[in-house]
Amino acid sequence: MDLGILTLPLTMAALAFGFAVITDTQAVHIDRINVPTEVATNTGYTPDVVRNRLVDEMHEIEKQAHSTAQARGIQLQGEKGPLVVLADYLKVTPLIRVAQETVGLIPYSFSGEIVTRGKDMEFVLRGTDASQRQNYIQVRAPKEQIKQLIHDTAYEATRVIDPYLLAAYQFKKDFVSRDFTSTIEIIHREVGKPDSKSLKWMNNLWGIVLYQQADRAGAIEKFQAALAQDPNFAAPLLNWGVVLAREGLNQQAIDKFQQLVSNPKIEASTTAIAAAYSEWGFSLALLGRYDDAFAKFSQATAADPTFADVYSSWAEVLSALGRTDEAAKMTARSLKIGNDIIFTENLVGPVQRLPATASVIN
Repeated sequence: MDLGILTLPLTMAALAFGFAVITDTQAVHIDRINVPTEVATNTGYTPDVVRNRLVDEMHEIEKQAHSTAQARGIQLQGEKGPLVVLADYLKVTPLIRVAQETVGLIPYSFSGEIVTRGKDMEFVLRGTDASQRQNYIQVRAPKEQIKQLIHDTAYEATRVIDPYLLAAYQFKKDFVSRDFTSTIEIIHREVGKPDSKSLKWMNNLWGIVLYQQADRAGAIEKFQAALAQDPNFAAPLLNWGVVLAREGLNQQAIDKFQQLVSNPKIEASTTAIAAAYSEWGFSLALLGRYDDAFAKFSQATAADPTFADVYSSWAEVLSALGRTDEAAKMTARSLKIGNDIIFTENLVGPVQRLPATASVIN
């Protein structure tokens, strides 16, 4: 009797969900991390604890980066998501994992160990990407600083997985201190690679850093470089327009904003679209075209009613025109929403560091 037919339900069930699992290109697998028995006993940092803390730190970096660029999903080997549970039930987990690795759909797998080096500990992490290229990470710290050791290792692992994600994370830290040395170091290391997959994002972020350093010409140059790599990249187009507006070149700035919202090939977030209309409106106001400006502000709120900047810009124009009651209402709306997000893609919100400009309006 041919029992092969009985494997068909299993095969069909696997096919029903297997594509989603096998094509999960975002998965980053953290395998076992070995820890000396003495360290585990004295600190409580067992292999499982270290692995969990490593993943937590990498998740936190991803969260704080708050980047709209494609980010990796970090998974623990054996993590019981619904697809994994189903795979366990069907006994096809090893097959799926092999299939993922065979066709190069697991971008990174990591394993490693913590070893003692005299008064220090060293975290050694080995990463293998989809092309079977090896990455070797070594991080050292005093024995009493195991938390910092794990954080620093997560930092370096993120550099390997997604350099732009790390750059965005570091930019937000540097924005507070106003010293962008570390962000620039990450950018420089990546833009020097001929096969970099994040070059356009790095150039755009570089432009934002230069803007923070009052180098507006340099910022525009980097935004242009990002657009040269992808003409339909919304962020540098918006940012170029913002810098032109800050330079007083309002009509040139409007041309950029108009291009962003009218080109169907450009996929922009609602925040970017709202920012483009808001900036467009403010430039129109500076050109004395107030009714047109208010129309653009309305379009901005239609694109994203939660975009606080448009209400503050609207209020500024109204105030300059002596319409103080209306201005107060717009200011209240802006304050109610709040806007303390440090964007790493777009020159909106606190990243602009704008001086008061109402006096420019006549």
